[in-house]
Amino acid sequence: MTKTRIITDGSAHFPDPEAARQHNISIVPHSIKIGERALPDGLGSISPEQYLEHVANGKEHTQVTAPSIEDFVAHFQKIGRSCTHIVCICASGNLSYSWQNAQEAASLVRGKLEIIVLDSRTTSTGLGLLTEAAGDAVSTGASADEVAHAVRVRIPNIYAIFFLETMQYLQHTNRVDTSQATLAAMLGVKPIIALESGDLIPFEKVRTRTQALERLIEFVSEFPEIEQLAVLRGRARVAGSARQLRSRVADAYPEARITNAIFGPVLASLIGPDGLGIILCEASDQH
Repeated sequence: MTKTRIITDGSAHFPDPEAARQHNISIVPHSIKIGERALPDGLGSISPEQYLEHVANGKEHTQVTAPSIEDFVAHFQKIGRSCTHIVCICASGNLSYSWQNAQEAASLVRGKLEIIVLDSRTTSTGLGLLTEAAGDAVSTGASADEVAHAVRVRIPNIYAIFFLETMQYLQHTNRVDTSQATLAAMLGVKPIIALESGDLIPFEKVRTRTQALERLIEFVSEFPEIEQLAVLRGRARVAGSARQLRSRVADAYPEARITNAIFGPVLASLIGPDGLGIILCEASDQH
């Protein structure tokens, strides 16, 4: 029987697509519906690009729901047959109910299992990087407490910033009111938001994607050293901007590990299908 296993939720994106398999990480998927159709185990056979098109055309309502308490209980019990400790790392509690549901689930099955539930204060690639770090710690023989510590000390190193083509999706998730979204549309301004202390906060407003690219580059340039960075984008229509952003970041940080990613359903529900952003991990020796 293995000692410690890692669990995360379906919003996690791994820069290394083999990371989850290599570290035997269990992923509790979100519930995703397009119209009346429920998609099994995440997106199932639908590609991220196809899903973003569904979101953008709005003909069928899309709904993303965090894993339930019952979902987490089932995963804890299943994984618990082959381990004694579980470290569960979830998306920010300010962005998703995953962390709260995992906490409740852990309280229901504790006694037979030792379970540590962590709020990553991030999502998507940020969550994937933290979960991957937990897997690395397990592979070195670290205890569950040591794994949790390895994640906690890395959380402050994760930063994220996003450009949104519209405030519509912030409005849908009740992060701005209708009057704010309407006024922004009338004035032709578009928000840049940062993920800070686990929540999305206003960073700046711009009028064009070109201006947004410059602001994203300025944000990144504040870091003396970057360990890993992911350029995230929405639909194919912003792919050119994403490539330009990656190229400029790569020129500035030739030693950094830089990857591309397409918004998953959770991030798309917050940012929209045509957004652009960066999630990065600052080199740990900077703290």
